[in-house]
Amino acid sequence: MASIDDIADFVIVGTGAGGATAARVLSGAGHSVILLEEGPSLAVADRPRDLLGGMRAAFRDMGTNATIGTMPLPLLQGRCVGGSTAINSGIIWRLPDDVRRDWTERLGLGELVDERGLSDAFDAIERELGITETVPALWGGNGERMARGAEALGLPGKAIVRNAPRCKGSAQCLQGCPNEARQSMDVSYVPRSIRQGARLHTRARVDRVRFEGTRAVGVEGAVLDAARRQVGTLSVRARRAVIVSASAVQSPVVLRRSGLRGMVGERFMAHPGCAVVGRFDEPVEMSFGGTQAYEVPLRERRIKLESLSLPPEMLAARLPGAGAEWVERLTQLDHFAQWAVQCRMEAVGRVRPRWFGNGSDASVTYVPTRADMLRIRDGVVTLSRMMFAAGAREVYPGVAGLKTVLRDPAEVELLEASEYVPSQLTMVASHLFASCPAGSDPANSAVGPDLAVHGTSGLYVMDASALPTNMGVNPQHSIMGVVWRAAERLAQQELRASTSAA
Repeated sequence: MASIDDIADFVIVGTGAGGATAARVLSGAGHSVILLEEGPSLAVADRPRDLLGGMRAAFRDMGTNATIGTMPLPLLQGRCVGGSTAINSGIIWRLPDDVRRDWTERLGLGELVDERGLSDAFDAIERELGITETVPALWGGNGERMARGAEALGLPGKAIVRNAPRCKGSAQCLQGCPNEARQSMDVSYVPRSIRQGARLHTRARVDRVRFEGTRAVGVEGAVLDAARRQVGTLSVRARRAVIVSASAVQSPVVLRRSGLRGMVGERFMAHPGCAVVGRFDEPVEMSFGGTQAYEVPLRERRIKLESLSLPPEMLAARLPGAGAEWVERLTQLDHFAQWAVQCRMEAVGRVRPRWFGNGSDASVTYVPTRADMLRIRDGVVTLSRMMFAAGAREVYPGVAGLKTVLRDPAEVELLEASEYVPSQLTMVASHLFASCPAGSDPANSAVGPDLAVHGTSGLYVMDASALPTNMGVNPQHSIMGVVWRAAERLAQQELRASTSAA
C-alpha cells in the first residue's frame, strides 16, 4: 500500500487559488507546509491538446458534476495541481469596492478586507504573477469582433486583464497553456512554495479533519491511483493548523464529513452563464488569440459579457441544424464567434456530502430564480444585438423553443419578448462561492474574519467558499487577495507564539 504519513506546521488541503496562495505566504514566512492535492500533477507534456482529453485529465469528473434542481447546471472545477486555475483563462479582477464595503459594514470583515491592506496584497500578487492587460494583437478575431460590437452599441467594453504576461495567443487555456504563459498556480505559487520548503503530495484525497477536542490536529483520507481507486491511506498531522482550500464544493464536504454543521455548506452561490454564437462572412479564426480577451462588464445589471474561444470539437456541437445543413456550417467552422454571459445570480443553494461515492463527492442543490433568468435573458439579448452590430450574418442564441437561427436584427425582439426557464438554455457554473461564508456572527457564517472555523481552533477555510457572497466579476484574484491577508496574519500570529514559547 502506498500510504502517506507526514507532519508539518501547516497542512493545506487543495492547491488552487486559495491553497497555493496560503502556501506561498506561510512557507515564505519560514513555516513548514504540506500541500495535499486530490488530483495529479500535470506537466505541459502531459496535458492533452484536444479538449475532451484535457477535460479527462484535469477536470473534476470530466466536467459532468452538476447541481440538483429543475435543470442540472454543470459545475466546472479543476482536479489537478493548480485546481481550477489550471483550467481557466486567468482573468483578473480586484474585489469591487461596493462588495468590499458590504462585507465590511454588513458582515464585520473589516480587517480582512481593509482597503489599504487588500490593495497591498493585490499589488504583491500582480507583481509576482505579471498581471497585464491583453493587448489588441492578442484579442484574435473573436475578441476583436466583440470589441466592434460593443463600440457600435455604446457599451463599456475593455480588454481583459489576465495573469498571462507571455501569452502567445494559442487559445488553449482550458487544456492548459502549452507555453506556461498563464501563471496558474501549478506553474507559479505551488512550485514557488516548494522552493521555499513546502512539500506536495498528489493523488491524496482528504476525507475528514482529525480533532483532539475542538482543536484540529491533522487530516485523514486516501491515496489514489490514476483511476481514482484507493491504494493506500492518508494521515497528515498539523502542528499549528489545518487549512481547508478544497473549493466551494469540496471544502464544505470535508468539513461536514468531519462533523461540523452550522452554516457549513448552507449558502452556496454562483455565476452561471451561457453563450451566443454568430456566423460571419469573413474568417474569425477562434484558434488564435487569448481564450478570453475582451469583456463588457455590466455590474449594475448583474451580468458580465466575455469573449470565449472554443476548440473546434466543442464549437461544432454548439452549431444548430442537422444533416446537410449542419455539415454546411461545419465547413465554415473558422467563421464563427462565441461570446458568453455570466450572471451574478441571487439564487442561494446548499452543499452536502453525497450519501454514496467517495469522500470528496458532493450533492449541490441550486435553482436560479425568476429574476436570475430575466438577467440571463438580458445577456442573451445584448449579445445577440452585439453580434449583428459586429457584422454577423447569422446568430444562434441557443434558447430552446425559440428561433434557433436569427438572420435579421429585428428578430432579436422575439428573444426579448419571452421569459426563459433554465431547461431552455445550456448553462454552466464556473464561478462558485460562499458555501463556508465568512462573517463576525457565527449565527450566519461558518468562519470568522480571520477565516478560522467558528467553534474550533487550528482550523481555517481559505478559498472561494469563505467569500461570503458572489461578486459579479471573476473571483480568482479576490480569493488570492483575501487569502493572502488571512495567511499573512496567521503567519505572524504563529511566529509570535513561537517566539513567546522560546
